[in-house]
Amino acid sequence: TGASTLVQGLDQVRAGHCFFYAPRQDVAPSQREFYEFRHRDFFDDDSQHLILSLVETHARVFQRLLRSVGDRQIVIPLSGGHDSRLIGVMLRDLGCRNILCYSYGVEGNWEARISRQVADYLGFRWKLVPYSSARWRTWSALPEFQRYFRAAGHFAAVPHFQDWPAVYELQRSGDLAKDAVFVPGHSGDFLAGSHIPLWFEHKARITRTELLESIFNAHYTLWDWPRDGRERLRNALIQRIDKVCGPVVDASPEEAADQFECWDCQERQAKFIVNSVRVYEFFGYEWRLPLFDSELMDFWSHVPLEKRVGRSLYFDFARRYQALPVTPANADRPIAVARALAVIKRSSLWPHAKRLQRVLRRLQWRGQYDGVDGMGWLALIDREQFRTMYTGREIGHSFFALKYLDAIAPGGVLEHRP
Repeated sequence: TGASTLVQGLDQVRAGHCFFYAPRQDVAPSQREFYEFRHRDFFDDDSQHLILSLVETHARVFQRLLRSVGDRQIVIPLSGGHDSRLIGVMLRDLGCRNILCYSYGVEGNWEARISRQVADYLGFRWKLVPYSSARWRTWSALPEFQRYFRAAGHFAAVPHFQDWPAVYELQRSGDLAKDAVFVPGHSGDFLAGSHIPLWFEHKARITRTELLESIFNAHYTLWDWPRDGRERLRNALIQRIDKVCGPVVDASPEEAADQFECWDCQERQAKFIVNSVRVYEFFGYEWRLPLFDSELMDFWSHVPLEKRVGRSLYFDFARRYQALPVTPANADRPIAVARALAVIKRSSLWPHAKRLQRVLRRLQWRGQYDGVDGMGWLALIDREQFRTMYTGREIGHSFFALKYLDAIAPGGVLEHRP
């Protein structure tokens, strides 16, 4: 959290900051902020006018993207979600044809099915890189993968490596031009409001304790907290959280959402989500993040909470201007089930449902390990370690965090020597 790293005495430059060092002046080295993602000066236009403005903004953003890329090949990691299909639609409408879309995962996974349907409809070439437990064991034994895994976390985050094998195989097969540019969909959903807790808009005031618990529940959950020293750990983390975007205080729903998203932008988007582009750099490729364009960030910073929570404005925009006569985005479950889950999430039943889910997952640990998530990547973890440590709550990154710590500090000690 914040500028800290896993190495004592070594800080990282935070998002929106620059490092200031003037050896000839009597000024200590410091980090200085030049940008912070905050919400203020809200639009008072109705949804129709905002959607038209969003259409015009996207047009300018993607025209800039094409001027930047020129006639080089554009590679889209096309998932089952809204953001990557938005990129595909915008590029198609602007006449771009030198495009390769790809997906990856265990054969038959729902994201790959949607991805192929979208690519076929848009008229783009599509490739699948199939994953399996056996293939993950082969990839993870490669010296290149091990070198990437150790370097990509920057002593500050779990390395993002889920599409490392996909890029590796696409390069080997000759599908990628030497000067290809990757254009993933980070992080359109976040800017549009997908991370805001839904219950925020239903309260008149949100207390400091409630907002802190929301941050803890969303971002500090890779492992159960230890019983011994739990309060001491909590207080230490609160001190760090208070330094990220200013002290957390009792707030209106609008103010609470602003602080929640500011923290998310600094601590999750910058350090983990955007850090995923290290994969493309590792193989020598450039990348662009059009959905994190400064003009789009500015637009969403002026959209009021009621149009961001649940991504209501974004979904209205997508239905009117980005609708495709193919399978709905994120169709990993039947619509009736998705609606039932949405109702439960807004009710007092949600904590009980999560506990039941945890019990069922623990009982089905073999399926979890063998690739029920559509990735098969838990093969990187020792099976016995997974069996004994998995409680049903953990995700793959819980175990990958342990693997990363072991990779960078086999003896358990990290020390910075200037």
